[in-house]
Order: sequence, then C-alpha cells, then structure tokens
Amino acid sequence: MSFRNIPLAAALSSALLCLPSLASAVEYGGVDFTGSGFMTIGLGHMLGGTSGSASDYKKPFFVADYAQGGVYEGKGGVQWKPDSKIGVQGIATLPDKRFSVTGQLVSRGAREGAINLEWLYASFKVNDNFTLQAGRKRIPMFYYSDTQDIGVALPWTHLPPQLYGWEAVNYNGVNLAYRGQWSGWDASANLLAGNESKNGSGYWKVYRGRNNRTDVRWDNIVGGDLTLGKDWFETRLVYLQSKVSQKNVSGTLDTDPSSSTFGSYVGAETSFSSPSGKQKIYGVTFNVDYENVLLRSEFIRISHNDAMAYTDLAQILGAGYRFGKWTPMVTVSNYRSQANASAGADPDGQEAHRTQSLTLRYDLTTSSAVKVQYDMQKDRSGPNYTVDGFNRFGNARLLTATYDVVF
Repeated sequence: MSFRNIPLAAALSSALLCLPSLASAVEYGGVDFTGSGFMTIGLGHMLGGTSGSASDYKKPFFVADYAQGGVYEGKGGVQWKPDSKIGVQGIATLPDKRFSVTGQLVSRGAREGAINLEWLYASFKVNDNFTLQAGRKRIPMFYYSDTQDIGVALPWTHLPPQLYGWEAVNYNGVNLAYRGQWSGWDASANLLAGNESKNGSGYWKVYRGRNNRTDVRWDNIVGGDLTLGKDWFETRLVYLQSKVSQKNVSGTLDTDPSSSTFGSYVGAETSFSSPSGKQKIYGVTFNVDYENVLLRSEFIRISHNDAMAYTDLAQILGAGYRFGKWTPMVTVSNYRSQANASAGADPDGQEAHRTQSLTLRYDLTTSSAVKVQYDMQKDRSGPNYTVDGFNRFGNARLLTATYDVVF
C-alpha cells in the first residue's frame, strides 16, 4: 500500500517537525500512544566498472536495494535516492496492556518519495511468553528483516544485496510470537501464515527496465523462525514456503538495436503466470559480538519446483572490530543461481555475482551514526546469462556515505 506523488523532501520535513512528539509517550482516553522515527540520508558515486547498459540503466551500475529498485548508475554524478529513506512508527496500547496496534510508514528516494505502509498489525498478549498478531508485517526471511530500513541498526550503509534482494518483503496474515528462556538461552520464535500481493515490484524493474510494471503474488506463505542467543553468540533458523506467480503488465524493455521494437516494452502479460511456481526457503544465521569483535554470517537457500527450474543460493560473511566509537568492517556477499538441468535450465545461463565491501562506521551518539562504504562487485555469471539480450550485470565499484538517526 502506498500514497503516491508525495516528495521525499516533504516527508523528511514533516517527520522532523514531529521529533518532539515522537520522543515521548502520550495518553488519550485511556490509550497510550508511543512513537519513534528513523532516517537515512545517503550519498553514492560510481567509481568505475563495466561500461555499456543493462535494460535502460547505464553501466557500471550497482543495485543497493532490489526490493525497492534502488540502483546507483554510472551517470549523474553523486546520487542520493537509492539509500535515502525516512520512516515513522507508532504504537497504541489499550489500558489492560494486552492489546495494541502498531503501524509504520516509510518514504524512500528509490520509490520517488511515495509513502508506503510497511506495518499495520494488532497484537494480543496471551501471556508472558506468547503474543498473537494479525495484519501486515515483514516476511522474516532474514536476520535484519524487521530492521532493514533502520540504518542505525545496520553495520553497513546498505544491506548486502546478494542476500537481501527479493521481490517481496511483506505479508498480510497472522503469526504467533514467543519469547522466553531455554536452559539459559534467550529464545524467540515465530510461526506465521499469510499472503502477499505487490503491484510494480522494484525487483523486476532491475531486470526488465525502470518503467516496467510486474505484479507479484506470494500465496499460502507458511513457516517460522527460531532465534537463540547466549552471552556473545546468537544463531537463527528460518523455514518458509509459498506459491509464487507474477504478471509482467508492461512487458520488458527491448534493448536490441536490430529489433523493430527497440526501445519499447514488449511481451506484456494479461494474467498471472500459470502454473504457479512453488518455493521453499531455508536460512541460517551465526552472529558473534564478543568484546570488541563483531562477526556476521547468514546463509539462504531457496529451492523451486520444476516450473521455475533453478535454486537460489546466497550468503554473507562479515568481520569488524570496535575501536571506541569507530567500527571498521569487511564483508563478502555472494549470490548464485543453480540450474536444474533436468527441468531444462541452462547451467551456463545462470546469474552469479560477488561483492566485497569495506565499511567504516562512527557512532555520533547512541542513536545516530555516519558510515562510509566501498563496494567492489564482480560479475560471475555464466557465459550464456544476459540481462538485456547481450549484456550481463558487469563489474562495479561504488562509494557510499550515510547519516543514520533514530528519534
């Protein structure tokens, strides 16, 4: 859900005016209202890489946010839209403290300042350990799913796109959340069921053209996640499954100069693809925060049925060290599509790329930070893989800087 044609600058100004009220709780008619907000101001510049084009993006290019279509291009100098965002969140709690409603609005530069309703769900506290929730929430595919828009909570200027890059990030449904202690371990778990429909997926704009409209559906989403933490170690397991389908409403940009439809969008679809594909998502995370040492690792595997004929494999591994308010970090992230040759997929026609990142973070306060990051992307795709008929992703070098704050 989104509210179009509201500039990001206006959203920034409005949210900043609300800072005093967001920082405190308000009681009205017996209902407690609390609020908070977050903002990232990001700047980036392409330093080099493969020349040419992919769809209608100028190479070298780097996808900072697949889900929102946040792309840095090899033109335009310093760019601010892909990583800049602002959001506000509010919680209304009834007097008995057992029932509450949570909502979150986010405006992103990558979405031309549209205001998106990311969260809107009701919670009922069953007891000290269990909470039943219903409404719109994040799909808990990843460790940072719930906090992916809150820059202060992330060690990077943007999440590693090789792992955090999919066509759907939210769902509408129900879930049962658990928090407790298991033999000295902090435990949290979540079981969920729901569906998601998204018009104009940012993910597919990367592959089919910036003016492409592809609508996606994830039906019959079921699954859960489990997080265990003790002292300096934390691990997380996730399993999800769903049906997936899409409708390429506008068609794909034709970038073949020899074609009679060059520069036009072709192949538009009037109905969702059938039969629908089915996917199973497996994820595992291992994190360490030991004294000044920071380690981040996450792995995901998405297997598809024969209708889709491939498996997604992605992982990240990062290591950092805190020197007072400074935290340098090095991260490697990989993505690889593995063909199911028995279903007719081409093993040499699969997408693959790796990014090595160097990040330096400085904590201004407990609620704000500045970060600088250098990303080096290496295209590792098969020789038959193309983005626009004759070009692959290519290599890219990107420099970004962000100012992150919560209020």
